[in-house]
Amino acid sequence: MSDVALIEIIARMSAAVLCLLTCTILLVNARQSLAARLGALFGFGAFAYMICTSPALVELFGVWQIPLVPFSWLDGVFFWWFCLALFCDRYQFRVFHIWPAIPIIILTPLRFMVGEGVTLDVITAIKQLISILLFMHATYFALLSLKDDLVNSRRYFRVGIAVSVGASAIILMGLDMMDFGPRGEEIYQVSSAIWLLVLSFAFAMWALRASPNMFIERPAREYRHDPVATEQRIEPADKPLLARLNTAMEEGLYRETGLTVGKLADQLGAPEHRLRKLINQGLGYRNFSSYINAHRVEDAKEILADPEQARLQILQVALDLGYGSIASFNRAFREATGEAPTSFRRKALMAD
Repeated sequence: MSDVALIEIIARMSAAVLCLLTCTILLVNARQSLAARLGALFGFGAFAYMICTSPALVELFGVWQIPLVPFSWLDGVFFWWFCLALFCDRYQFRVFHIWPAIPIIILTPLRFMVGEGVTLDVITAIKQLISILLFMHATYFALLSLKDDLVNSRRYFRVGIAVSVGASAIILMGLDMMDFGPRGEEIYQVSSAIWLLVLSFAFAMWALRASPNMFIERPAREYRHDPVATEQRIEPADKPLLARLNTAMEEGLYRETGLTVGKLADQLGAPEHRLRKLINQGLGYRNFSSYINAHRVEDAKEILADPEQARLQILQVALDLGYGSIASFNRAFREATGEAPTSFRRKALMAD
């Protein structure tokens, strides 16, 4: 065995062990959370990927690596599930989330049946394309609401791990389909193994230090302030800021279109990180849009239940409350009340 192959084996096996460690940590420390369980599934898929994509390790493990192949091929799906569950506070696993896994599950046994040749290359290319698209969407989703996220540990994970893992996976899967020649292949295998070891170490360190607050299944409070709990949880130094925040909300600042936590912090004359902490830890909201929607939806309910405003169009209500479109208003209203604005208005007016 050459020194290059030995380095690759050591790096990949070390990365595989770290992935298993991460998987175990997530299962033990946050086993009640769907996001944590999907993260553990991704960790095991990454473990399988470390072994099944290395010619040296495939030769070393022999037939024992075959049961790991499906997990290796589905790792892009696992990562996609994990990011959706972690970054969406109201995420629910739906049937359509399984769809990307179906073609990969079908293609996995075929790769063992066709042998070497063009057919195997086509099967591998299809699987790689599906995985690349899922990693791209997961990375996009991680960055989409970065500024809106009030959970600091989760915000850091979005950039530090989710984006780096997604981008690395896309690059590596693209390189896997290229022919570098014998010497170039050796260099690629070693360099990719070392980079995977770095990512696995970072992922394991994040899992060890991850705050339990990241894995709460639902927001702690549903669109309502609890003055007693707030008084107990908020720090005395933050009470003046809370007073200014409440005053701004009472004056209707939440109706401003495109309002962000940064803009609100500027208007309140406070550092953005302090305002994020106050809304998250003091008021119990995990993202800024949920906090703003708490006020907007309460206003919407009063408007829609008012017979004097029965002819006011739903679109106009949405725009007056600061929503950029009726779709975003409908989504926020349905999440808060469980029904569409039109249905809520009909029932409220009939009750009167």
